[in-house]
Amino acid sequence: MFYDLLRRLSTECQNQDKGVYCLWYTVWPIIFLCSAKGLETFINNSKQLVKSFDYILLEPWLKTGLLTSKNEKWRSRRRIITPSFHDTQLLNNYMIIFNEQACILARRFDDCATQPNKTHDPYPYISACTLDIIVEAATGTNPKAQSGDEKNEFVEATVRITEILSLRSRSPWMWPPFIFDRLVIGREQKKVLKVLHGFSRKVIEERLTTFNAEQVKNGDDKKKSTRRLVFLDSLLTQMHAEQLSLDDIQEEVDTFMFEGHDTTAAALNFFCYLMGCYPDVQAKVHAEMDSIFGDDRERPCTMDDIQQMTYLDCVIKESMRILPPVPIIGREAQEDFVYCGQTIRKGTHLNIFIHGIHFDANIFPNPNKFDPERFAESSLISKERSPFAFIPFSAGSRNCIGQRFAGLEERVVLSTLFRRFIFRSTQAIEDIHLTIKGLLRTEVPIQMSTHVLHNKQEWLNDQRNIQHANIKQESLRQIYVFR
Repeated sequence: MFYDLLRRLSTECQNQDKGVYCLWYTVWPIIFLCSAKGLETFINNSKQLVKSFDYILLEPWLKTGLLTSKNEKWRSRRRIITPSFHDTQLLNNYMIIFNEQACILARRFDDCATQPNKTHDPYPYISACTLDIIVEAATGTNPKAQSGDEKNEFVEATVRITEILSLRSRSPWMWPPFIFDRLVIGREQKKVLKVLHGFSRKVIEERLTTFNAEQVKNGDDKKKSTRRLVFLDSLLTQMHAEQLSLDDIQEEVDTFMFEGHDTTAAALNFFCYLMGCYPDVQAKVHAEMDSIFGDDRERPCTMDDIQQMTYLDCVIKESMRILPPVPIIGREAQEDFVYCGQTIRKGTHLNIFIHGIHFDANIFPNPNKFDPERFAESSLISKERSPFAFIPFSAGSRNCIGQRFAGLEERVVLSTLFRRFIFRSTQAIEDIHLTIKGLLRTEVPIQMSTHVLHNKQEWLNDQRNIQHANIKQESLRQIYVFR
């Protein structure tokens, strides 16, 4: 498998104190960077900000929003959007959305827990939750993906566009628009995008009408607004000062929803899977939730609560080290530079292989071991580690602008779930067949059983669970050992 090849080559390069190798993708040579050494110079170079050519496949949907734009347009949009992720009022509003949707997700898992001997795929539940969160946080409109009661054209279109983009990205013969647009899948993409663009345009126009009415009534005083302000409101507020058109705003709303849905869903899905493999770690997470919330399973999670989640923070980081949702970031070199002793020429297509960097034994001793303690503040290795050795959200000036949003969302959702449930994984990691389809995916859906949390210690002491977990831990260790 392609994923296994990348891991093997990265390991061999790191063992030889090298950090770069080249693969040919049909007629295109692609350089893979798999070492944190020298990465800082490249990532922090203000001239090396252009994404690789394959990002153009996203433009029919996202146009040239923050993810796909270049140079001055990117700098301008980054400056305009950044305050949206630091505004206290917006963050508090996002927290309300996180808690509301996390509670709905927990109720859906309650149904799974009524049949603890049956396994289920948690991803559809988690994905629906993160979709509801990101769309409501972006636009103020809840698509009700978690209700699942009736056919939802927008939700179906969101799922389908992800599948189409994933397939096209792996099929170079589909890259040229004059070929793709004539294929059945190309015509289907146009229909799907009509639904997605229609939805975002409609909510923007409705929000703008309400926004203008409030401006007339209240002026610029946001505190007088009776609405829950969201990401879209921050763009509308800057619309005239920054000369943003409705098309400009739609680009960024669509981009925000795209970037914040599937990536977070994948991170949460992998976290739950790994907790099912490691009952001792899961028990410590439960203990921390007890110390913060006591027996209260209903209280909304607050910012103060999140500050106390030091162990959960370590486990989330280790989960994203082992299974980073975004395993590769593509760039195009804008000038010659030296990386790990090799000269990389201008115009070269580069893939920063995050998954490989995260398994560098020179930085993460015993990298195949799932060890959350390596991210503890007291860890000497953690203090000495390069900030470019752990980059699940990329790094430098073109890092993920929404990483704080995603971090808060993950902690609210996980604290809600792990106050209520115990998860048990039923597959070894080699059985789920990791692969890269834009994001890190599994060829086989993850299967887990969900149990209502009554007595954690009783469950942990159940030798069947311990034996089961040891098998999974050994499998996790073996899958990353290349001989």
